[in-house]
Amino acid sequence: MLGYIQEAKTPKEVWENLKKIFPASMTTQNLPLHQELNNIQQRDMSITSYILKIKEIWDSLGSISVNVEDDEMVQICLGGLAPWFGAMTTVFLAKENPPSFFDLQSMLLVEENHARTRSNATCSIHTRMEEEDVVVQEEADSVKDEVDELQAMKK
Repeated sequence: MLGYIQEAKTPKEVWENLKKIFPASMTTQNLPLHQELNNIQQRDMSITSYILKIKEIWDSLGSISVNVEDDEMVQICLGGLAPWFGAMTTVFLAKENPPSFFDLQSMLLVEENHARTRSNATCSIHTRMEEEDVVVQEEADSVKDEVDELQAMKK
């Protein structure tokens, strides 16, 4: 950058040279950030972590004066959600007026909490069933031991 300033003969030339440099560097920052934003996937992240990652990229783009519209953010967010959000994603993408990015965050957090509650309930049921299986097995083993003892006495 110093070379661009040293070569200039007037302050106006310095300014013109600097204007040429900075848009180019912003473009080199813009492209990777846009690519990262468009390719983001939730995978095993929580909704909170996923949204924060999206916002981080969005803020980075804003810091170099790149505006990403709210409706584009909604589409990006929906497009990268984990597969179990599939039905919800389809409904939102089909809507004529999809929610704002802010509203979408709230809806996704609620859905994630509902899913977690359902999952915990299912795990609780499975745990109770497994505990009952252990009790039944112990009782069966006890009965078998008694039968073996009775047979041994008969001999």
